[in-house]
Amino acid sequence: MAESKVSISNQALVKCGASTISAFTDGSNEANVCSTMYENVKKGLMYYTFWNFAINKQALNITTETPTDKSYTKTHSLPGSIIRIKGFFDNQGYAITDYSVEGDKVYSNTEILNIVYVKDMDEDKFPVFFIEALIAKLAVEINEAITGVGTITNRLAEDFQAKLRAARISDGQENPPRNIMPIGTLVEAHIGGNFNRLRHPTN
Repeated sequence: MAESKVSISNQALVKCGASTISAFTDGSNEANVCSTMYENVKKGLMYYTFWNFAINKQALNITTETPTDKSYTKTHSLPGSIIRIKGFFDNQGYAITDYSVEGDKVYSNTEILNIVYVKDMDEDKFPVFFIEALIAKLAVEINEAITGVGTITNRLAEDFQAKLRAARISDGQENPPRNIMPIGTLVEAHIGGNFNRLRHPTN
């Protein structure tokens, strides 16, 4: 059965020794606390790491807006689903390092600009290892407001750290992370200076 915001919240409530809820709107204290905390906890956990399962690559739409900063000549719109930006690359797959992100726009000197980022996702798309970490993190954040027993929080925090470590390991094993980076002098020296540029993998 696919997970949902409520099912994840209920598993966190069980960890706290609290009553479960039928919906975020059922009027109980548990529902009110979970509905208030859930989105920030989820997005915070997604921001922690460049999760491979949530990495997305996308071509950005260029706009007609003229950048105020005259260092840049191009303006692109950012996707609304961004949790965290990993980097940008051009149409040939080379990393772009000269840019400025401001609000929902990115300014650069590149006509065709692509982004790599952690994308916000629905709960039914989360892998099991991330769900376990999210349940543990939510339990830590809601415990005192739900139970009023602060001594439980330390145990829940230890459980979260263990689940987070396991999630990072599992995520890395499924698809090892790859960085976007320009070639540096140390790398160039190591490979004998035979490469002019380091290509970013595009698949």
